[in-house]
Amino acid sequence: MGKRCRDVLAIAVSVLAVAWAANCGMAFLDEGRTPPDAAFPALPGQAVVKGISKDCGSGGCWSEMAVDVGSADAAGKLIEALNLSQEHCSPRSLLTLNRTCTGASQMGGEVRVFLRYSY
Repeated sequence: MGKRCRDVLAIAVSVLAVAWAANCGMAFLDEGRTPPDAAFPALPGQAVVKGISKDCGSGGCWSEMAVDVGSADAAGKLIEALNLSQEHCSPRSLLTLNRTCTGASQMGGEVRVFLRYSY
């Protein structure tokens, strides 16, 4: 490999490293970001989505989907069917170093599924 080729390779690697670091930095700086609505888990046919909202607090921001299932028993079964009785987080993204976490809570006959980024 010639000197010119090594120089071009070094410049390309440097540019990619700076771009990756900038992308990670922007992800950390944008505290208001939430995962896209498409990241919510698929619901069984009986569940009715009442709405999706975005909320923020001292721990960051999250998206929340309210799902009406009719009864407290059905809400518990839906949470179990979605495997969301405990919060689950995806592996870290190599592009942004964050991960998407999903969980659920029950309020009577309503289930609230949330999505948030974890850094």
